[in-house]
Amino acid sequence: MPMPVKAALMLIALGAVLVACAGESRVSVAPEVQLTAELPAAALPVIEALPPVAGEPLPTADSDAGTAAATAPGNQGFGPVIEPGYTQPPTSTSRPTAVVTQPGSAYTTPVAIDQTRLDPAQMGIQLHYNYDVDTFEYRMQQIVPLRVGWVKIQASWEWLQPERAGQFEQNFRLFQLHVQKADKYGFQVLISVVKAPDWARHTNRGEDGPPDDLSQLSHFLRLLLEKVGPYVDAVEIWNEPNLRREWTGSRPISGASYMELFGVAYDTVRAYSPAITLVTAGLAPTGNHGGVSVDDRAFLRQMYHAGLARYNDVKIGVHPYSWGNPPDFLCCDNVEGQGWDDQPQFFFRQTINDYASVIRSFGDGAQMWVTEFGWATWEDFPSTAPDPWMAYNSAQDQMEYTLRAFQIGQSRADVGLMVLWNLSFAVERAVYERSELAAYSLLYPFFDGSGNQRRRPLYRALERRP
Repeated sequence: MPMPVKAALMLIALGAVLVACAGESRVSVAPEVQLTAELPAAALPVIEALPPVAGEPLPTADSDAGTAAATAPGNQGFGPVIEPGYTQPPTSTSRPTAVVTQPGSAYTTPVAIDQTRLDPAQMGIQLHYNYDVDTFEYRMQQIVPLRVGWVKIQASWEWLQPERAGQFEQNFRLFQLHVQKADKYGFQVLISVVKAPDWARHTNRGEDGPPDDLSQLSHFLRLLLEKVGPYVDAVEIWNEPNLRREWTGSRPISGASYMELFGVAYDTVRAYSPAITLVTAGLAPTGNHGGVSVDDRAFLRQMYHAGLARYNDVKIGVHPYSWGNPPDFLCCDNVEGQGWDDQPQFFFRQTINDYASVIRSFGDGAQMWVTEFGWATWEDFPSTAPDPWMAYNSAQDQMEYTLRAFQIGQSRADVGLMVLWNLSFAVERAVYERSELAAYSLLYPFFDGSGNQRRRPLYRALERRP
């Protein structure tokens, strides 16, 4: 076994694509969105190769971007990364040439698509929140064939209310249209409230975090729900607060500190509606790394010690990413020739099991909601992977692992909604700049001569499942 280390792992995030509408007239608010016809093929570019700055803008580091720990050359601060000093197992040199199955694992053969029967009501996918109106419409049309029941959209407070309390401008009206449109398409909508604006924080150090005054969050939520509440089915309160870059400010990084914020948000949402589902923040699967991150299992226990079990109508958010490890594998039997498998946080099923154990140990019967998960692969992109572990997964692995993960979740009564991350972050620039954002995407940034965007095998499998 390798020497023990404390991995500060960060997860991929929904980034702020700098796409905006050109004027007030394009995003005027109406009680309902009038849906347009399918975008013509001519609206989409046809590319033969990756130009340096073509296509949609590259998302920037955002509230799902994870810890500020140093990364390897080429890593741009997105995705699961390892803290400085992490040592791979000595055999971690390349992907195994043969399929290796773990003793006792249910994952022994590739997933047969025709046997994968999944309940759409427990499946969702996340997409960007700041597309322009036409692009968001096009993305909705791409999600429909996947037959998932939910769409997750991040409600970035700093993007929605950048200037001062009580003032909403064009971004907020655009967000209203997006939420309405997702509802109009028949999806249930989960919004994730994140990122206090600078005017609500006296300390930011260039990182995200909570407001100094929690009453400002309550005020924001009231205004937000007044406008989009009728179209929202669930609200996740914050994102990965066990990472410093998500929780920089006047409050310590701890489960108790997070529960103070959660309590205020809970009361505000419940005052608006008893029907909206509330979800605790999905935690980054990570270890302790002084001042940068708190072990997610320990953080969850801190939340319970601070009173989480008193809220008997909430879901527990989970982000069980799995690096290059199949979904059935448990920690920490190393696969020969493969690294990033020597910590419990590297394993999808181990994270689910560990959270379930913590929840039960406090006498709680809350259900877990997987508000982010997925497998990254760099296959078919014209460069080397940003992180070596991404080369462990082929596009076929991404498909098989994801379908199997949905099966695992739906076989458990203590797991509810599972949101796949992400639909379309593989924009041309993201691939050109070797951003981890692209590795999880269901769509390629390439189009055929008819203007149809190329799909990864996972997209096709979800589309064709029985």
